[in-house]
Amino acid sequence: MIGTIIKAEFRNMTRDKMYIFFALYPFLFGALGYFLVNWIDNEFPNSIWDSVVAMMIIIMTGFVFGALIAFTLLDDKDDKVLMSLKITPINVKYYVYVKMIAGMVFALIATLVVIYATDFLPNSNFLVILAVAILGSIQVPSVTLIVNSFSDNKVEGFVIMKLSGMVLLFPLIGFLVTGWVQYLLGVAPGYWAGRIVELELLPTEEGSAIVVFLAGVAYNILATWLLMKLYSKRSNI
Repeated sequence: MIGTIIKAEFRNMTRDKMYIFFALYPFLFGALGYFLVNWIDNEFPNSIWDSVVAMMIIIMTGFVFGALIAFTLLDDKDDKVLMSLKITPINVKYYVYVKMIAGMVFALIATLVVIYATDFLPNSNFLVILAVAILGSIQVPSVTLIVNSFSDNKVEGFVIMKLSGMVLLFPLIGFLVTGWVQYLLGVAPGYWAGRIVELELLPTEEGSAIVVFLAGVAYNILATWLLMKLYSKRSNI
C-alpha cells in the first residue's frame, strides 16, 4: 500500500513543474547566497551580517520545501483527492506521511547542496553539517501541517504560509540576544538549525551543538505529532 503511494508520488514529481523548479532551487538560491555573502563580507568586514545571511539561506531551504508540500496537499484537497482516498484501502494519513517524508528528503539533500556549494560552514566537519541539514529538513512536516491545519484552500494557505514565514525571523533574533532567553525562540521549527549555524560561525557563542541537535529533534517530533493531531481532526482523516 505504501509502495503504491510512493510510486504515485514519484509520478507526480516528474509531471509537476513546481517539483522540477524546486529540484533546481538549491543551486539557484545557493549561487545567489554565495555572491551575496561574499559581497557583504567584502563591504562590511568583521561584521556578523554575512553569517546572518548564510544562516537564513540554510534555514529557508527547509522552509521552502515545507511550503511546497503544503501546497501540493492543498491541491489534493481542492481536487478531492483526499476525499477519494477515504473510500480506498489506502490510509489517508499514510499518504500525508509519504508526502512529508519526500519533502524532508528533498530538503535534506538541498540543504547539504547549499552548504557545500556555498562553503557557508568552512570550518565545520561533516557531522555538524549533517546535523544542520537534518534540523533544517525536519521542519518540513511542521510547516506543511501549520499551513494545512489553518487553511481550507490555496488562497488561505498562501496567507498562512506568509504569516508562518515570520518564524524565520526567530533565528535572526537569536543572533541579537544572549543567554537562556534565546532558547525561548525555539518554538520556531527552524530555530535549532540556525542555532548550530550560529555556534559554528560565531566562536564567541557558548553552547553545545550536540545538545542543540537533540533538543531540536525532540521539539520538532513533538510539534509534528501535535500538529498532525490537529490536522487530522480538522480534515477528518
